[in-house]
Amino acid sequence: MLSFGWEIKGILVTLPEILKIMQKMKIFRHSFIALCAMLATVAIVFTSCENDDEDNQLRVELKNAPSIAQFDYGQTHSFEVSMKKEHSYEIEEVPEGWKAELPSKTLLKVTAPAKGVGETSGVVKISVHRKERTVSAQLKVEIMPATTIVQNANSYIISQPNTRYKIKATVKGNSSQSIGGTPISAEVVWQTSKNLLGPVMLDGDHVSFTTTADANDDTKINEGNALIAVKDANETILWSWHLWLTDYNPEEDNITYPDGSVMMDRNLGAMSDGSDDLYRAYGLFYQWGRKDPLIMSANATSTSNASTYNNLNNNIGFSPVECDEEIGTLEYAIKCPTRIIKGVEASGYDWLYKAHDASLWAANKTMYDPCPAGWKVPDSKVWNSVQESTDGEFESGWYFNFGGTTTFYPAAGRRSFSKGVLTNTNHDGTLWTGYYWSANSTSNDKSVGFYFNRDTFDTTQANYRAGGFQVRCVKE
Repeated sequence: MLSFGWEIKGILVTLPEILKIMQKMKIFRHSFIALCAMLATVAIVFTSCENDDEDNQLRVELKNAPSIAQFDYGQTHSFEVSMKKEHSYEIEEVPEGWKAELPSKTLLKVTAPAKGVGETSGVVKISVHRKERTVSAQLKVEIMPATTIVQNANSYIISQPNTRYKIKATVKGNSSQSIGGTPISAEVVWQTSKNLLGPVMLDGDHVSFTTTADANDDTKINEGNALIAVKDANETILWSWHLWLTDYNPEEDNITYPDGSVMMDRNLGAMSDGSDDLYRAYGLFYQWGRKDPLIMSANATSTSNASTYNNLNNNIGFSPVECDEEIGTLEYAIKCPTRIIKGVEASGYDWLYKAHDASLWAANKTMYDPCPAGWKVPDSKVWNSVQESTDGEFESGWYFNFGGTTTFYPAAGRRSFSKGVLTNTNHDGTLWTGYYWSANSTSNDKSVGFYFNRDTFDTTQANYRAGGFQVRCVKE
């Protein structure tokens, strides 16, 4: 038996199915007029269903908006809007004294009131409509004037709780050189505890971030480490900055070494000088020449990574990747700060595959130096007198006494240059070693590190650059 039908809105309706419908409607099956009327009815039904589907697809969202948008008094911020299937849209709610407008369906502009005028916080609400349906998106806003940090660096010591800061987001680290792209958004890459930072957002040519307070003392900052970054329209990291959240002030607490160098009394990223807790004296790890830190161990005797979290407080890990022509580049290292680039034989166990560069860190501070403003990675000569200055017995590290002042270097281990994993910590009760990078190089693919264990000191040891060592900064 032959069968044929009609395709209505992409759906094949066969003649038997039509005849059944006609029978139910008590329409004479051979009536051409009735048939046409029925087909029109079927088409209307299918069109109506499709419109319902479109109504259900009605959407509006604010892209790249922070959890709370923070403003200076009278400041205007713009936010990208994405709408779908809308027939009309409007701003439905604005806090008293604030202004909000939609100059186009893709842009929201919000202006905070002047000081003493209107509310200091609230919600801006956008609604989009299609027939009888309405969906909305909300933006929480608040006034929190920012403190602008003028000096450019790759890391910042941040000490005040519940404070909003701004840093330049368009230049590379310790320079005035452009990051080479247009920032579209800003976010937390990782932080060492959940909610360590408050809102992070792009603020013109700056990125702003807000600190939190210690849970047990709201006059003290919530301590930890974090990395924030700006991204382009393709979600690619253009540059990132380490935030060392601590009440430590190196201008007040430092050590003068025999050669006259003024050094911090703790490792970069450490929460203590070692006088209260060994683990808090562990700093972050660095591959030689990279500006971004790698996370420390989970505790003083662990070879597992400490926990880190993204801006949504989800766990985010540091993962090793093998160096090759694509991965072993400066560009990749900048875009992927949570990747530990493993050295391979073909790269000379450098994290850079071919373009070995002994100028990434140097005697004069470079744009890739990881230390805060006014400080830098030290010259290896600073450690020339440490062996003669040992103070006491080896206790998970060494104490050195310079001019009556004692400083502690913890044996925090290292990250393997070929595997990227943590090693040489005391996980088996025997290995306690310390590795500290200097700014010096010994060859095209090796640099100088200060190495020690309970029996040996080597202040000029040549090391593969893919190795992750601690850093202790010296005053410029």
